[in-house]
Amino acid sequence: MRYLLIPIIYVFIATSMLYADIVLMKDKTKVKGLVVDEYSDRITLNTVDGERTIFRKDIDKIEYDTPEQNFMQMGKAYESKEWYDKAAFYYKKAMELNPNYKEARESYLACHAKIWRQEERMTRKELERRSMAMEWRRNRNTKEKPIPKDKMELLKNILGMSLSEKDGIFTIADIRPYYSADKAGIREGDTLAGIWGKLIRYKDINDVIDELLGPKYSEVRVLIEKDAVIPIETPSENLYKDLGVILGFEYEGLIVKDVIADKPGSLYGLEKGDHVLAVDNNVARYLPLDSIIAIINSARNNKDIVFSIRRNVNLRREGGL
Repeated sequence: MRYLLIPIIYVFIATSMLYADIVLMKDKTKVKGLVVDEYSDRITLNTVDGERTIFRKDIDKIEYDTPEQNFMQMGKAYESKEWYDKAAFYYKKAMELNPNYKEARESYLACHAKIWRQEERMTRKELERRSMAMEWRRNRNTKEKPIPKDKMELLKNILGMSLSEKDGIFTIADIRPYYSADKAGIREGDTLAGIWGKLIRYKDINDVIDELLGPKYSEVRVLIEKDAVIPIETPSENLYKDLGVILGFEYEGLIVKDVIADKPGSLYGLEKGDHVLAVDNNVARYLPLDSIIAIINSARNNKDIVFSIRRNVNLRREGGL
């Protein structure tokens, strides 16, 4: 296990002033920190004492630091009620306040996709009702029941991949060659982390599959987590430069700002726009850029270096409901 011990106490001191999110608990207590991950049933809160998991069933309300985050929560509240037009309105307000707010943009696009899908379903249901009425008139004595479709097989036929779930984590279990998932670079063992900009960990697998399914030739935007393992063939004092990867921090964290063609970073799987979660198991969330570069350069005598990344991918539904 290759961990580089770096003193990061000063990072917490420097960022403690930013801990302006307040979680109001149902027992009337308050917890101050920074919400860093949001799941369907829990949140991860970064406090001065470290990361803390808080279940939503124990939360009364979350007061966020910035106006755009509060607009996001209003949008999420409406979206949970399937009022997608109102949700889209608040997501757009968040985007107007912060044009770089990617979660707001993803949620806004997702709402419009759901509005379209809702309308398409209404149209389809009406056609199905008419078809069923005509069929009933033709075959009044027929009592055959429709055969239920296997959701996982349907997912394979539409996107060319299947899922397995363990401890709330969804792993890509199978990839069909030449299907949408394969063409997008998704591989067996990758993790499906989100759909339309929302993290899906701990959700019911049937709900996850329902979100992935949809009309033929429509698209769904997914968030994939994977490891890019880059072999180190020649030791170098400046491995960071030799990898041909340019890193920088943006709103959501450490990002691959660019990759140089034919350099190891590009050749072994890193792409522009990738969100770097960790480098050789060192979590990037709380480390400054110079510490990240030091971690990379310290691996020069190792066999390889591993970048754990998140990547947004658009998948085209080859089949459809």
